[in-house]
Amino acid sequence: MKKIAIIMCNDMHMDIERSNVLLNYIVQNSNYEIVCDYTIADIVIIQTCAFGNGKRYSMQVIADVRVNANPNAKIIVTGCLLPISREELKVIPGIEVKSFDELILMFKKADIHLYQEIVPQNKVIISEGCLKRCSYCVYPLIVGKYTSKPMEDILSEVARLYETETNIYLTGAQETSDYGRDLYGEPSFAKLLQKICTQFPNCNYIIGWFHPAGLTEEMISVIAQNKNIIEIMLHIQHVDETILKNMNRPTMKFTDEKIQKLRKLRPDLAISTEVIVGFPGETQLEFQKLVKYLNRGYFTDIGVASYEQVLGTDASVMEKQVPEGIKKERLKFIQTKFNACIYPSNKDNFMMSVIEEYMKAYDLFCHLPKYILNNRQKYNCIAGIDTKAKTEELEEILKEVFEYIINSRSEFDFQKNKKILTEKYTTEARMLFYSMIERGNFKEGIKQRAKKLLLDDNQD
Repeated sequence: MKKIAIIMCNDMHMDIERSNVLLNYIVQNSNYEIVCDYTIADIVIIQTCAFGNGKRYSMQVIADVRVNANPNAKIIVTGCLLPISREELKVIPGIEVKSFDELILMFKKADIHLYQEIVPQNKVIISEGCLKRCSYCVYPLIVGKYTSKPMEDILSEVARLYETETNIYLTGAQETSDYGRDLYGEPSFAKLLQKICTQFPNCNYIIGWFHPAGLTEEMISVIAQNKNIIEIMLHIQHVDETILKNMNRPTMKFTDEKIQKLRKLRPDLAISTEVIVGFPGETQLEFQKLVKYLNRGYFTDIGVASYEQVLGTDASVMEKQVPEGIKKERLKFIQTKFNACIYPSNKDNFMMSVIEEYMKAYDLFCHLPKYILNNRQKYNCIAGIDTKAKTEELEEILKEVFEYIINSRSEFDFQKNKKILTEKYTTEARMLFYSMIERGNFKEGIKQRAKKLLLDDNQD
């Protein structure tokens, strides 16, 4: 029986849904066993991401696995990077590149008799793809045609969650408002939502990834009538009309009218949003217009991304690209002022190829411990990794470790901090931390304290 580990490079809900489908075929195939430690697996499947910093992180995960997996393991790369970087990925040694459909064929013995949500979530994915053509977004190039699930399938999923969940998140992979165009010849999300609220009334519903153009009179009416629709994630992206035109987004006049109507009919409705700063041509005046609008307090939660120049998008070749330093300043300003969740751009992402990202990461992981964190697992049946801890978070981890060392003055603090460090970080990682301190310009007493805190007793 071969052991299989599945790694999701991020926690996107579509990754979880695809993982569940794949896991159902694997668990019903007696030739395979699911494991959560990729270092002991015979087959490692990596789901990649192509959005923002997700591309770089996916390459880091591939490099991490190549360095630390079983030398004889088959490493399979799939996911969103394939449509735009398949040929580049094929050049990486030691991996196989397969689409999701090709993976299913590998493990499928028969149709799934009883679908199990092996990795549970309270989300129902109603569609995949996007019909919009925002000038900054690469998503339509990656996913292809818009595909909606039949209403009866969605209602069955909601029914299953309804037995235990108090909040259910309804969303498309990237765009929810166009639901049903491909199946029913017209946008049908309002009809679907009304069916859900009627058949399953004792539950709260959150609508994700909604385009302002989808706020038709029918849609607003459904939200107004059903008080258990408690939140809508409405992405405005900006407020300046010139910026919005260049983004290929609806006018702010149109969007604001919809927001005001929702606020009047449902003052209790939570409206969250995302915005982009540093889009090509954005001036300080246009940025201040965005800040002024956000300051009105219409949104319960705000996410802010700094514009990323992504090859293949219309915006990537626009003139007046905003300098990276200005984008960072504007991102930080919105984060601080509105307590916003930030999505910084990867300034090297536009320039570095998939191969370059991989080679840089591979060299790094050749010199790092197999694991840094003792507890890496996030999802049931998903292989635990600590790639972020080894790359993006390593500097912060070292600062934290040094704080423990400095503040271990009393015997009580020493014993408490040693327990924390031992439980949190692997032996190999603690040895790395100590070797860095031991070679550093620290007082001898600090080095001795670090040795006693970080090394196991049998290593003293």
